Amino acid sequence: MPTFSYVAIDSRGRTIPGELEADDRRSVRSHLRGKGLTPVDIKTKGNIGGGAKAKAKSRKRTNLASKDDARDNSARQKSFFLGGSREKLGLEFMKRLLELHGSGMPVADSVKLLHQRLSDPQQKEIAGTLWRELSEGRSLARAMRLMPDYFGESTSYVIEAGEATGSVAPILRRIIGYIEEKREIRSKVLGSMAYPSFIGFIAFGVVLFFLFFLLPQIQDMLDSLGGELNFMAKALITGSNLVMTFGPFVVLFLLIGAFSVRQWKKTEAGGIAVSGAMLRIPLIGRILYYSELFQLNSLVGTLVTSGIGLTENLRLSERTIQNLSFRMKFRSARALVNEGKSLPDALRKFDFMPAMQLDVMDVGERTGNLAHSLEEIANSFRTELSRRIKHMTTIVTAGALGFAFGLVALVAVSIVTSIFQVSNSITF
Repeated sequence: MPTFSYVAIDSRGRTIPGELEADDRRSVRSHLRGKGLTPVDIKTKGNIGGGAKAKAKSRKRTNLASKDDARDNSARQKSFFLGGSREKLGLEFMKRLLELHGSGMPVADSVKLLHQRLSDPQQKEIAGTLWRELSEGRSLARAMRLMPDYFGESTSYVIEAGEATGSVAPILRRIIGYIEEKREIRSKVLGSMAYPSFIGFIAFGVVLFFLFFLLPQIQDMLDSLGGELNFMAKALITGSNLVMTFGPFVVLFLLIGAFSVRQWKKTEAGGIAVSGAMLRIPLIGRILYYSELFQLNSLVGTLVTSGIGLTENLRLSERTIQNLSFRMKFRSARALVNEGKSLPDALRKFDFMPAMQLDVMDVGERTGNLAHSLEEIANSFRTELSRRIKHMTTIVTAGALGFAFGLVALVAVSIVTSIFQVSNSITF
């Protein structure tokens, strides 16, 4: 009897790996569901009669899949954290393409004209590559799929659906709107942290100026007058000396810890644990949560409108989820949808999103108006996300200002009181 290795999800969304001897994969699924688990991945670990070739092929497929997933994760992280410069180039190109094609010009002629007229070298290169593929008989979607850094996989599949239905222009318009909203959210999150970071940096610089330049001069002056610094000033100097002595070791320890966490995150268990922990960080965790929900519902709604079936729709949407813990929950729900369960019921089982939005989705699915319901849900998540970003900005800004004021005030008070203490002791 062959042995199967599996990864399953329990009712709380926890990942449970294991091994099981069974006749086939169906038996493994039945056994896991009997224990209240949802199977996510089932692989053959060994066969009777020596399945060496099967094992080798399985390992090869697993390694290739792991490399592909690593590349996908790396691309998503670079796009999100580094500003997505290539994604922006692809977005600008699609805007130019929509201007021409939306006015009635065929797609191929529009791409050819852009290649001739665009002055930006990178945009011109994109147009030239697409035109060469189109001139060889490939579709726009297949040509875009050869340039994944500029056009995401979901974008190419949505355009493929638009080409099949003869409505590329409306599809391009929806894709552009979706990408712009995603970039706007990213800019809000990064922009909300810029001002508090600047205030904290300035405060830290002022404190260093006081401690390492002004305070030693004042101490020399007090020594010449026969006085000394008070307890508060001495504590500041002692603290600064401790920071200078042990600070490099603390920084080294933090770097080693960060590197260790990063390496652990590359493993399946570590990636899920770190991703889940990020969602529980105060303030930031809920922003990441609602950002994922907004982008996911927007994309699923766009794909539904494009005519892509729900099974393929969910498979494509899953690849855009950046948080691994969140993605595992969605994968478990998608497995239930593939088995015939409704989408809101599958998501509800894993507590994937708030109950109110799931009720709206349920109504849309029952009435055959799922795309509209997903659009309304995405709008509600956008509103909640904006509110939480504003709330976080207010709290972080107030905290940074308070911290900066406290540090500067502490240094100033300690110095001034020391000077007053010496001046009061001087008699004429």
